[in-house]
Amino acid sequence: MKIGLQMYSLREEIHDAESLLAALKKVKELGYEGVEFAGYFGADAAVVKKTLDELGLTVVACHEGVDSLEANMDSIIEYNHAIGNPWIICAYSPTENMEQMERLQRVLEQTAEKAAAYGMKVMYHNHAHEFKPIDGKRPLDMIKEYCLLELDTYWAFMGGVDPAAYIKENAARIGTVHLKDGNRQGDACAIGNGEVDVQSIIDAGNAIGLEWGIVEVESETVDVDISIRNLRANYKL
Repeated sequence: MKIGLQMYSLREEIHDAESLLAALKKVKELGYEGVEFAGYFGADAAVVKKTLDELGLTVVACHEGVDSLEANMDSIIEYNHAIGNPWIICAYSPTENMEQMERLQRVLEQTAEKAAAYGMKVMYHNHAHEFKPIDGKRPLDMIKEYCLLELDTYWAFMGGVDPAAYIKENAARIGTVHLKDGNRQGDACAIGNGEVDVQSIIDAGNAIGLEWGIVEVESETVDVDISIRNLRANYKL
């Protein structure tokens, strides 16, 4: 499994186009092989593409909320096509009722249809609330019926689900995974310093042929470095 970084992990360091490009260089120096974007901070697409190519970083995906996708679908697709991004991921949507679920499905299916014309695909990224049932059925299980998933394994853990088991049970519906660590109280930390069985997740991902595991750090920025060092030293990738 290759290891990428969700750029939100460096949110304290990225404020504009210049700092985004500097952060990409840092990601490469730390030993990550790819990136998943969470905004572009006004950076020109051609400059981002050139920087990625020069650094030898792969753009794996980008995150956009359902509101952003609905409002800016065409420009999001065009920008990400220009930088060579194969996956657009809906990173958040409310899923409290069927009205919200129907809206999400409509936006995801419209995005997927438009993205397909550019050779791009769409996934959905979960938090914990998608495991709270509506009329006896979990929202994430509804979403996976029409959209591939980027399973955030820590939020699955927080939602009372065994992430590795969910990956195996839904092998045909998982496109990639977020590798993340923390405890049951919701305190995030560097990979290897929490309660999540990260190795079982990596093993499950490898077993179904996933190419990428994306590290996302929701704790201190220093944990971006600690996470990749722990992964390289203590886990079988």
